[in-house]
Amino acid sequence: MTRLREPTIRLCTKAAAECACQGLRRASRAITRLYEATLAAFDLTATQFTILVALSLRDPVPLSRLAQDLVLDRTSLYRAVKPLERRGCLRTLAGRTQRERTAELTQKGRRLLEDALPEWERVQQRLVGTLGPRAWAIMQSAIDRVVPAVRAIESGEAPARPGRRRRATRG
Repeated sequence: MTRLREPTIRLCTKAAAECACQGLRRASRAITRLYEATLAAFDLTATQFTILVALSLRDPVPLSRLAQDLVLDRTSLYRAVKPLERRGCLRTLAGRTQRERTAELTQKGRRLLEDALPEWERVQQRLVGTLGPRAWAIMQSAIDRVVPAVRAIESGEAPARPGRRRRATRG
């Protein structure tokens, strides 16, 4: 067996300890497991619950906008929406253009959400209580910055190196 070179080992150690992707995905899997165990009583996944919450706050909404807001690819969104539609919890309708589809909650979807929310609140309170309110506030603040930071990197708007600001280009 060929042994890795020292710089490679150092970077592997750093990746295992500090990789944002690995750490956030591991935390996401643990959180998803916790919430889905609670939501299973309502035959909901965490993604479906999130969709119901989002629609309750601003329906009807174009599915493409919903996918963007929830940071879901459209295939994953449709995969989560279809069972909700079959159960009569939401309906999809034609949008403003031929290609656009919108989604809105039905009365059955509102009732399901009303039933699930107290259980969501219980598991949320348990998690926050276990973490501690201060740690939760810090984590919530950091979570709120992740998606905008990634979008800035993807669009090329983020600084190339940490701590360095981009120079304004002269027109």
